[in-house]
Amino acid sequence: MDKIILIGVDEIIEINKILGGGVLNRSNLNFLVAQIEAKYKDQDFKRQIVKIGAITWMSLIQGHSFIDGNKRTATETMQMFFDKNGYYLETSTAGLVYTSLKIANNEIIYEDLIDWIYTRLKKVLI
Repeated sequence: MDKIILIGVDEIIEINKILGGGVLNRSNLNFLVAQIEAKYKDQDFKRQIVKIGAITWMSLIQGHSFIDGNKRTATETMQMFFDKNGYYLETSTAGLVYTSLKIANNEIIYEDLIDWIYTRLKKVLI
């Protein structure tokens, strides 16, 4: 089985820093990383990648760990995670923005977000 490459707290903070934000609650970020490391052990490698991407995206948007740029940071972090693991989301920028807003407004549940990502997640072909 492939080894999953996770994103660390410092990487998430750096993404937000580039986007012009600032840390509001580092504990939320530490909790997110610990949650991912402890919780997601799925037999299906792609599904595990999807679950980690979904919880990252959702937790960073809804957790408001940053002064500004929570949705942008969440989206960039999720995409960086997929990229590090050899995947990409086949969707438009508008699709990412729309889904981020649905997450922020509690208009999509975790299970539906997993399905949305799973249908669009593609393996990078080298």
